[in-house]
Amino acid sequence: MPGCRVLVPFGRRRMTGYVVSLRRSPPGKVRLKQIVSLIDDEPLISGVLLDLARWMSRYYVHSLGEVLRAILPAGVKGAGRLSGEDETAGIFPDEIEYPELNAEQRTACDAVGKVLSSGGTASFLLHGVTGSGKTEVYLRCIDQALKLGRSALVLIPEIALIPQTTSRFRRRFGDGVAVIHSRLTGAQRSSIWKGVSRGDIRVVIGARSSVFVPLRDLGIIVIDEEQDGSFKQEEKPHYNAKAVAEFRARNEGAVLLFGSATPSLETYVAAQKGERGYLRLSSRPVIGTMPGVDIIDMRERRGTFSVELLDALESCLENREQAIVLLNRRGHASFIQCRKCGLIERCPNCAISLTYHSRENRLLCHYCGFEEEPPGACPSCGSYGLVRKGLGTQRVEMELRNLLPGARVLRMDLDTTAGKRGHLDILERFSGGEADILLGTQMVAKGHHYPLVTLVGVISADTGLNFPDFRAAERSFQLLSQAAGRTGRGERGGRVIVQTYIPGHYLFDHLPKHDYDGFAAAELKLRKELGYPPFGRLVLLTVSSTSSGDACTGAEQVAAAVVKTCRSKRDCRVLGPAPAMIEKLRGRYRMQILIRGDLDDAERKKLVSAARAAVPGRSRAEVRWDVDPLNIS
Repeated sequence: MPGCRVLVPFGRRRMTGYVVSLRRSPPGKVRLKQIVSLIDDEPLISGVLLDLARWMSRYYVHSLGEVLRAILPAGVKGAGRLSGEDETAGIFPDEIEYPELNAEQRTACDAVGKVLSSGGTASFLLHGVTGSGKTEVYLRCIDQALKLGRSALVLIPEIALIPQTTSRFRRRFGDGVAVIHSRLTGAQRSSIWKGVSRGDIRVVIGARSSVFVPLRDLGIIVIDEEQDGSFKQEEKPHYNAKAVAEFRARNEGAVLLFGSATPSLETYVAAQKGERGYLRLSSRPVIGTMPGVDIIDMRERRGTFSVELLDALESCLENREQAIVLLNRRGHASFIQCRKCGLIERCPNCAISLTYHSRENRLLCHYCGFEEEPPGACPSCGSYGLVRKGLGTQRVEMELRNLLPGARVLRMDLDTTAGKRGHLDILERFSGGEADILLGTQMVAKGHHYPLVTLVGVISADTGLNFPDFRAAERSFQLLSQAAGRTGRGERGGRVIVQTYIPGHYLFDHLPKHDYDGFAAAELKLRKELGYPPFGRLVLLTVSSTSSGDACTGAEQVAAAVVKTCRSKRDCRVLGPAPAMIEKLRGRYRMQILIRGDLDDAERKKLVSAARAAVPGRSRAEVRWDVDPLNIS
């Protein structure tokens, strides 16, 4: 049956194949071989998921087999333990079980509920300031879908957000909520997948790949923190879970609800144009107020902490309140440099500096994993004058402990959350009052709700603005707004202190007023002049090779082929080739070509075919492509 896997002969090997359709006769004059065996007794991929796979194959220009492997991960084969400790179940602050909705929340629930009751399909943007009760709207809408006999899918951006989200949903809907995350065993994934296929599980929460779970009678898809870039799959096959969810909603007659305090400009503009419903939550409930935001100019100051931030942290400790400190860079120091000749220790595989981690006394590459011991002397000139420069979370943790003796500090970054319960242990301890300060990278800035947090401090707030990416300002505004939203959620109010070296940037005109609309207007004006999304579509081609010369030659050949292919389309513009922002990554030199223009499925396929033909299979260079890229790096 379509949707089942089969074992088939392929040369001298046996490989897994996917049954996508049945025919009475072979296509043309081909010799058929017998299937060796049937792997699945029942289809693992439903008919609607096969439709989805075909759409993804066309839109993202990937083979159907590659897409099917992404939809049905190898873990579904069922290897490994089935039972074990629930790594997403945690203890978090109690909340009112069914809080009274305000007028804006009722309007949002009514709009979604009307479509659910009619059995129709629609998409909405729920644009609500941080702490405005978006999650309660999700819960009410899902409750209505379940009462109508339908199912619900909730996508969240990061595993760090799963424990607290799961806690709220399970309190409302019981144990019928399944959670999918990267730390499940193959047997656990298989059990959930089959339970969903049978209709035993009706609510699923998970990150990006959860968009493929075969829920029956899908009624609503919720995408929380929809602006987050992690919904885009960066490895092949490239896809955006938001676009996949939108296709599923249309194809299966479901409601799609995007939620965010700082929506992506693409989603925001579509709502403003009326292409999807626009629902606004403009204020917090009575017990919570939007925090005041102070922008601190650090240009004439020395040290990691401003006097204002240090005083505010001391005040928190005196009042037995909690604080969150954000620095979006892990490690102890960004790089080690020779004071005499200026040499910086760099990764031999990637065109970036190595980050120093003091606890392990190692230099690490955060891209390829290369590590080495710090040199005792400069490898170039032999000088012993090596200095550590830049900030990382390890160093800030040490400074906090030195400046605030007795302060209980928890650090939350990729280094401290590597274990099975890494995220959960840290969040539970902070929630339980075992720490005064939660320090971390961007994972501390999203989704968490702690009423005792009265202060958020941001160190080096302009780090993200320095990236040569047209989305840099948007991402920085989103991250800082999300971080600011972690405070002011209780009766004690809140304060945000943002340290920056470029206070004149227009982003800081709007952040203190929590003015997303004003920032969006300023940013969209620039985007329109340049023709970048949401005013144009992009395809990114990356040509790479172990040889710098081969990468450049291959990129020039690809660019020439693409220009020739796009010649007949007036609104299509080819930019490049140019070195990637990280020119060398994992031992390969990389050149990029960016195509800007609205291309349909056939035009994208033609463009990719021309690019691949320009770099033949025997060439020492290879070409990859990304439709609607989020990261141009």
